[in-house]
Amino acid sequence: MKRRAALLALGALAAGGAVRAASSPTAIALARDFVDDGRRARQARVPIVVLYSLPGCPYCEEIRRSHLAPMLREPGAAAKVIIRQVDVNGGQSLVGFSGEATTHAGFAATRGVKMAPVVHFLSPVGESTAPPLVGMLLPDFYAAYFDASFEAASAVARTG
Repeated sequence: MKRRAALLALGALAAGGAVRAASSPTAIALARDFVDDGRRARQARVPIVVLYSLPGCPYCEEIRRSHLAPMLREPGAAAKVIIRQVDVNGGQSLVGFSGEATTHAGFAATRGVKMAPVVHFLSPVGESTAPPLVGMLLPDFYAAYFDASFEAASAVARTG
């Protein structure tokens, strides 16, 4: 019962609107140009982490709050990772890794993402470096799965 109440509270927070999301401590930048992100990732030798999400998704908010936002708050975060968010059903414009013009929904579809949350760990050229994390898996073990996937992605990015 406590878990359900917590999830409902997270859902209410996530549904708080786009205006508040921009100033939210868990806000993750929306993907706009993966060619540019890839170039920056190659130069810094860092991975790209993509959260595929949906508005109002309490599990998406939990991943932002528990895993992604803390990474961004670490000193020197920009030198360790590029984190972007893709709205699975979104019509926002996006440039894919090959330079193709698409939308958030189109990009998600080409990656086989049909639900949220999904976290992809990518090389600077957009290749998967670990199996995507789909859903919250087992909450007790999610951090271990996340950390292992991030380490694998970081190792690939460091080797070029």
